[in-house]
Amino acid sequence: MRLVQVVVPDEKREAIVSALRERELGVSTTTETSGEDDRTLVSFVVPADAVEAVLEELHEVGFEDEWYIVSIETEFASYENVDEVQDRWAKTPNRVAPRTLRSKGKDMRLNTRSYLWMMTLSTVIATAGLLVGSPAIVVGSMVLAPIVSPMLTASIGLVRDDQRMVFDSIRMQGVGLGLAVVGATAFSLLLKYLFAVPAELAVANIELIAIRFSPSILSVVVGLAAGAAGSFSLATKGQVTIVGVMVAAALIPTAAAAGIGFAWDRPVVGAGSTVLLVMTIVAVNLGAFLTFKYLGYEPDEVDRGVFTTTRLKDTVTLGVTVLLVVAVMGAVAVGTYQQVTYERSVNKAATEVLQRDAYEALGVVSITAEYVGIGPFLEPSTVTVALSRTGDQSYSRLPDELAQAIGNRTDERVRVQVRFQDYQRSNVSASPAGPPTTAQMAVQRPTADRPPTRATRHGFRRRDATPGYD
Repeated sequence: MRLVQVVVPDEKREAIVSALRERELGVSTTTETSGEDDRTLVSFVVPADAVEAVLEELHEVGFEDEWYIVSIETEFASYENVDEVQDRWAKTPNRVAPRTLRSKGKDMRLNTRSYLWMMTLSTVIATAGLLVGSPAIVVGSMVLAPIVSPMLTASIGLVRDDQRMVFDSIRMQGVGLGLAVVGATAFSLLLKYLFAVPAELAVANIELIAIRFSPSILSVVVGLAAGAAGSFSLATKGQVTIVGVMVAAALIPTAAAAGIGFAWDRPVVGAGSTVLLVMTIVAVNLGAFLTFKYLGYEPDEVDRGVFTTTRLKDTVTLGVTVLLVVAVMGAVAVGTYQQVTYERSVNKAATEVLQRDAYEALGVVSITAEYVGIGPFLEPSTVTVALSRTGDQSYSRLPDELAQAIGNRTDERVRVQVRFQDYQRSNVSASPAGPPTTAQMAVQRPTADRPPTRATRHGFRRRDATPGYD
């Protein structure tokens, strides 16, 4: 519920109050005492879902945006027909009013100092979690990260044509995630030189890192879905904090993986994770923006367009920002497309090899391909194939056959490593004991040399048993 208070001129009071009472809302009026006798404070309680619709109806009877108005979250309210009003609006699409959406977005923002510190600390925790292989620590870092705020406010600014909100949010995203990568690199180098972890650590073989060093179609889907979930939560009664963990899950561990890759002189891991990071950022923002548009949020007529400027300095800043964003998005889009195409080819080639009769006893657990790399990062890509087997056969020729097949299909230099997960399989077990057969249930008739069994003593006997032997 919301308690809405609005100061209206006396000549508009009757129209405003009548419109509210037609909605069966709890209404009260108070005479203005601030020195202006021709105004009245009108207060009414309304379900949160109904604020936008009620304000639109008030506009039709003379309400103006310049009037003083405030909406306050209310724990409970008691007035006639309050239950009927709540039930009626509970069955309608429950999006918050545009003004409320903008206010909620602004309230989510931390001051710059707190935001940057929280981003740095959460990335340090994620880096430690990746290096020790602890999913629990990585999840803890996601809870701390405040990255969801600038992502949602950027989308709100776009749909509401709030230029300052858009560019402040883009700046916060770029600075925050850039600092996260730098912080992860510095922390990883410190751990490396202090020998807190092995200096020759094969970071690409750490499972929690291996799943984060190249973009994929599923990564795009996760980013789009996380952004959409954040928008739905902010625009309705959802829990934005919980969705924030989901958004952070797609970004913070990836930033940490990029820093680890750079620190351990694995530029392909670092570059691949960075591409994945930026691609996920774009996907989250796009998913949030499209969801707000789907929910029907549009800019106010009084709002200035996002790309409208009045000074030369602002025009130059806007142009440089737009060019930078477009260039980054274009580069990431090309890199993501190349990597996705490469992974599809790797999967097809590996599948063709593993379908041969010689490998029919093997089961595919996963196939992971490193980022292909461009320019200075060009080096042989490592493909890791995890297989399950039930015997001790070595399959010594399999890595070379996989490398040849993948290389022929992708025209890329490739290095293949095969990891086996061994299982011991039992023989087919005997059928479980079923109900006893007629012969098994038969109780032999006692004779002189065979005393009665326990079954005969308790009155069980064969159907053809001679009477008298109970």
